[in-house]
Amino acid sequence: MPRRERLDEVRSYYERILPFYEKESIARAHLEFWEGLARQWRPRRILEIGAGLGRITAALSRHAPAVGIDISLAMLAAAGLRRPVSPRAGFVAADMRRVGFGCEFDLMVAPSDPFSHLTAMADRRRALRSVARQLSPGGRFVLEGLYRCGRESEIHERRIRHASGVLHIREAWRPFGAQDLWQASYRYRDRRPGAADRKMEASFVARAWDPRKIRTLFSSCDLTIDALWGDFDRRPFARGASRLVVVARRRGAHRQ
Repeated sequence: MPRRERLDEVRSYYERILPFYEKESIARAHLEFWEGLARQWRPRRILEIGAGLGRITAALSRHAPAVGIDISLAMLAAAGLRRPVSPRAGFVAADMRRVGFGCEFDLMVAPSDPFSHLTAMADRRRALRSVARQLSPGGRFVLEGLYRCGRESEIHERRIRHASGVLHIREAWRPFGAQDLWQASYRYRDRRPGAADRKMEASFVARAWDPRKIRTLFSSCDLTIDALWGDFDRRPFARGASRLVVVARRRGAHRQ
């Protein structure tokens, strides 16, 4: 798919699910993990890639000036309306494949894997090289990467209670063509007492990370992986882990 068309497709997806995404994102923000990194490493500047509605950027700004970037104008507009005004937090429309700032960051984070939408490996490499160019010599890049164990289809259903009712989510993942590509489909149903149910179905194609190849890929983009974690409790990654969390730094940079 041409790059511009692909970008518009991702924007359209998030604009469609926006009324449901905020309730879902609250449940999976894992703020304690991301703030714990800032408390431990004490960065001077923080950049969040794929900031969405800005919840994590706002939390990280308690520890250092933080900028959140995203390609979704609808998400960024909502972030500006929903997040408390803070002189240490800002949101910018930007493409993660390009260097957008004239400064370096001591902590760069990518929660909920915005890289998953970069299904072409050339785009993924551009984005990783952009990370390397913006990372300070002693800084870290932490990615919550999309990881699928095996090639079996999976369906998960969950409920999220919120102030007005209960959001029901049916999430399906199916192999899509080439290895590491997946078709992700979401079916939302927001049930609120005394009101008609709100429903939405949406899908996108995503590329998962291959743990066997990730170190080589990062190295080719001037990044060195310090750790692979299997969950937010920092346990070492192993096949069948709950998730893949990557901690990397600029190749050749001094490890603090």
